Amino acid sequence: MKTVEYCTDTPVTRVGDIQVTSLLDGWLSLDGGAMYGIVPKTLWEKQLPGDGLNRVRMAMRPLLVRTPTHTLVVESGIGQAILPDLHERYGIERTGPTLDELVAAQGVDPSSVDTVACTHLHWDHSGGLCKLDGAEYVPSFPKAMYVVQKGEWEIAANPSNLHKASYAPESLKPIEKRGQLRTIKGGGEIVPGVSFDFTGGHTENHAVIWFESNGEYGVFFGDLVPTISHVPTAWISAYDINAGGSYEAREALYPKVLERNARCFFYHEPEYPVGRLVKDGRKIRGEPIPRQDRA
Repeated sequence: MKTVEYCTDTPVTRVGDIQVTSLLDGWLSLDGGAMYGIVPKTLWEKQLPGDGLNRVRMAMRPLLVRTPTHTLVVESGIGQAILPDLHERYGIERTGPTLDELVAAQGVDPSSVDTVACTHLHWDHSGGLCKLDGAEYVPSFPKAMYVVQKGEWEIAANPSNLHKASYAPESLKPIEKRGQLRTIKGGGEIVPGVSFDFTGGHTENHAVIWFESNGEYGVFFGDLVPTISHVPTAWISAYDINAGGSYEAREALYPKVLERNARCFFYHEPEYPVGRLVKDGRKIRGEPIPRQDRA
């Protein structure tokens, strides 16, 4: 069985004049069968072995993105949105600092972060958008505009019975209350050089995020492709609300990623936060980018 060498540092990648730092908010363990859907255990456990409870241990890696004109955070980790009594159920191991503290550790004043963007708002991706100030949630970045998909916000802020287990609305509402919310419907620019590409699939309103600078490209997959082992087109999580939609989104997205030779950022990847797509005949796989090749 494969031994996983967990990446616990914060690798930096250049995309033209854009600098992308993969942060680490902690770890999450979810059922391997759910994470890999129809893929048999005999195949997926060779990529990411399960523990004694059949759970696979995954990272939560928000991005700190510095462009020539903006300082962004993409995704937010789990933060303080999930009560401690649920941590054991989901195998949550947080490293301790809040998201603004993770950013400050990179030498960036949290008050200089002007934009925060999310591919979607499930609690393991949006829980750090706000932090607790006593018993009250407040935005982690007081001067930032929070940019999300319109339909995603509407579901997350008032989840139905279908969605309520996936969202933590009370940790999100202060963003709107304080006038820091900006919604986009579909694809569109977040800031110059950073944009949404609408995919659906994992959630009804999921969107990946592109980086573009000086003819170079990067793509942050969110949960459309949560780890590098999920790259094969049919390796789709059972957590996706529309697995067929995820398959179609990958078929549409992958040719663009390959054509642009885009650096790929994987939010839940435990070993290789940054990689690329490689086409072998009719199949597509993920391949890590060595540290020396990221600059």
